[in-house]
Amino acid sequence: MNNLFDTAAQDGTQGGAPAAGAQTYAVQVDGQTLELTLEQLVQAAQAGLSARNQAVRRETAAAATPMGDVYAAFLAEYPDVAPADIPPEVWQDAQAEGSLVAAYRKYELAQLRAQLAALTKDKANRALAIGSAASDGEAPEGDPVVRALLGK
Repeated sequence: MNNLFDTAAQDGTQGGAPAAGAQTYAVQVDGQTLELTLEQLVQAAQAGLSARNQAVRRETAAAATPMGDVYAAFLAEYPDVAPADIPPEVWQDAQAEGSLVAAYRKYELAQLRAQLAALTKDKANRALAIGSAASDGEAPEGDPVVRALLGK
């Protein structure tokens, strides 16, 4: 949120003359009074709400899970992964290592390696395959019109 207020200061709205015709509002931030336009106030409120929502989500997750502090750090890296989606072996590794982020990355890496091995094996099998068994190796009979023209 300070970046937004820093931007306002660079625009000349802090302590200087606001943009011509723009209504400004005095806002106290970290002991300073800033003059912000309505648009800047809305942006600051949205940024503040977003940061507050993330903090509340981390705190809620930390309180709701057995390894809450570890999960709170994990949530910063993987915000879309719920505690129920984390396999038990990852939680066990996290308890042993002390980092859920490292344990989950190790789990993801193992999953990706298994997928790569399966895709590589599938590609190799496709290259070795002889094709479909649609015929017995004999030449197909061909088109009846072509046979008639050839006198067969």
